[in-house]
Amino acid sequence: MIDAKKLDKKTQGYFATVPPQEILPIIDNNFQSTVRGLYVIGDVTGIPLVKIAANHGVDVIEKMETSGEFNASQTDQDGPLDLLIIGAGPAGLSAALEAQKRNLRYAVLERSEAANTVRGFPPGKKVYAEPRQLKNRSELSIEGDKEKTAFIKMVEQIIDKNKLNLKEGVEVKRILKKCDHSFSVETNNGKSFPARNVIIAVGRQGDARKLNVPGEEKSDKVVYRLHSPDDYQQKELLIVGGGNSAIEAALMLMDTNRVTISYRREEFFRLKQDNRDLLEQAISQQKLTVLFQSEVQRIENSVVELKIQGKTETVHNDYVLVLIGTNPPIDFLLDTGMELDGIWKPKRVLFCLIGILLAYWVYFQSKYFALLPDAGEHFIPGFQWLFMLMHPRYANLYSMYYLVYFVAILGFGLYWGFRYRHRLIWRRNLSSIFFNWTLWWGLPTLLVSIWGRNPWTPLLTRSLNAWPLNMTAFDLDPIAQPGEPAWWTIVAIVGVVWAVVLTFLVIPIFTLLVGKHYCSHICSCGALAETLGSSYRHRGPKGDVIRWAERFGYVFIPLAVFATLFHLMGYESPLGYYNTVVGTFLSGAIAIGVYPFLGQRIWCRFWCPLAFWMNFWGRWSRFKISAEPGKCIDCNVCNQYCQMGIDIKSRALQGLPVTLKDSPCVACAECIVRCPMEILHFGDLPAEKLNPANRERDQSGILLPILNSLDIPRVNDISMKDRRKHT
Repeated sequence: MIDAKKLDKKTQGYFATVPPQEILPIIDNNFQSTVRGLYVIGDVTGIPLVKIAANHGVDVIEKMETSGEFNASQTDQDGPLDLLIIGAGPAGLSAALEAQKRNLRYAVLERSEAANTVRGFPPGKKVYAEPRQLKNRSELSIEGDKEKTAFIKMVEQIIDKNKLNLKEGVEVKRILKKCDHSFSVETNNGKSFPARNVIIAVGRQGDARKLNVPGEEKSDKVVYRLHSPDDYQQKELLIVGGGNSAIEAALMLMDTNRVTISYRREEFFRLKQDNRDLLEQAISQQKLTVLFQSEVQRIENSVVELKIQGKTETVHNDYVLVLIGTNPPIDFLLDTGMELDGIWKPKRVLFCLIGILLAYWVYFQSKYFALLPDAGEHFIPGFQWLFMLMHPRYANLYSMYYLVYFVAILGFGLYWGFRYRHRLIWRRNLSSIFFNWTLWWGLPTLLVSIWGRNPWTPLLTRSLNAWPLNMTAFDLDPIAQPGEPAWWTIVAIVGVVWAVVLTFLVIPIFTLLVGKHYCSHICSCGALAETLGSSYRHRGPKGDVIRWAERFGYVFIPLAVFATLFHLMGYESPLGYYNTVVGTFLSGAIAIGVYPFLGQRIWCRFWCPLAFWMNFWGRWSRFKISAEPGKCIDCNVCNQYCQMGIDIKSRALQGLPVTLKDSPCVACAECIVRCPMEILHFGDLPAEKLNPANRERDQSGILLPILNSLDIPRVNDISMKDRRKHT
């Protein structure tokens, strides 16, 4: 869990279940926030890519025009602006160009300079035109990777050529809403801009993070951005931070200055491999000094006081470069009144409780009615007609629940397959549909419908459902009754033997070879999560506290052992309590009830005993998701959509794989599919995938021609749209 009060003294108080960089505006498919007339585009929507941001600028104007936001009869040269754009990055400039083409009354406000984020790049750093397969629809010339200087020059030429109504050095302080599509935007110079619509395109980099130590206010000594290495010659420099920006600055400054790096951790853990190699070389050549486990305590005119591994030391210093990142503009967005995904407000807490209660009622009531002798006579009030359409043996709440359950897997599995247009998603969803509509549910249901009894239940339902997920896997049932074929007993014995083999041999070997593909490609819990719950995967809680809490899931394995042993000895109470609390309340009522609020993998991460059984064997598994070294752009999309809360980005930046040795990865492939740079791959990196010529390779196999004819958007073009508002 994230408590914003601990992040920065100046931030507002709020409670969130995702890191600050994943707290994003809730917007609809028209980019409109929960405040009518207030739109959000670009980097601030969670996809920090120039080409996508530029396309947002085109799309938002087109959608606003289509929805009638620019009614010609309302245009008044002396009245409010048709459109006010906040931010002059690629998204804001692209929107301004589109607005100008439509002769709209608009203005662009930028608190610094146009393309301010790119201006903060180190000299020589490139602006990548990713995703490669996505067509640039904006007026900005952003095709092809451009070096920082060339990109800024292109932006300045576009502004001058089109004479855009851009006001630089004007910072927006507050957006006041008068009514729908009527705003007054207040700025730092005291001027207000009335506007019918406002587009926020401010990016994700808000104010620089501060150290909050005495002496930091010395503006002539403390800086938060390296503008040019030429500003420092033969100086004593202290660089605070351990990210790529801090290390790149240190490498550029070390030849003409004496550079010391202060980093609060024991080691660097998010460095790109190239930066790591250069840093290690510089340290070995004594070109710079690194102080691990150190924090700035006080900044004086000529010295800096540091606490290094618990001891206070003073070092001579001319300048302090604080390069520890920026705070996302959460406060600014909250002030507008819009809802932000990840932040818990009273309304969200209330809806979450309602979701849990609703799931509790459906799950417990269906289980309860199944135990009654006249289960077929219990219906949902007002829906008797629906039960009359079903087979008599399944015209009850219990059977209806499972019918809806597996129909949801089928319907949403196909929906997301067509929506993503990616072979890995098709493989995952079709696998789940096949196993759930055959061995999990389909064949047993069909046999009971035809024969009145399913003699193959011990084999069919236990063929996939291993202990301890299936707590009665070792029961010898059914036994042949008088007048029934004796071979039914043989089937029951074979079923128990198979359950033992599946649990203690097949599952461990399967995990050692391919990881936890079972959870995302076979298991019925995972099938519902990857289909019905796919819209909510970005809401999975993250953070150190969450990762610490995940460890306690191992307690459910000894609980399952205890309940099973007593059950086999004839004592039913322990198993009854276990099934009520774990098998019904946690796996059904809680896990499904919180889908829209905490993501769809709460059960799998915290309580599923079979998942933790596989986690145990996973430490020796050869499964991994590899990252192409040096190509991660730190966009955080992989972390944002990881339902298991894994810090994939840190590994990708270092060129390290995601394994089961230190993560609960379920091989859903979501990070691979959504990565805009297409640098993540199952297993080792094939040589052909390292070849840039293959980066635009067909990702959908034989389905691509069909999907192209249907004009369905590809995955990298829909990631933002998945953040639509869910109620």
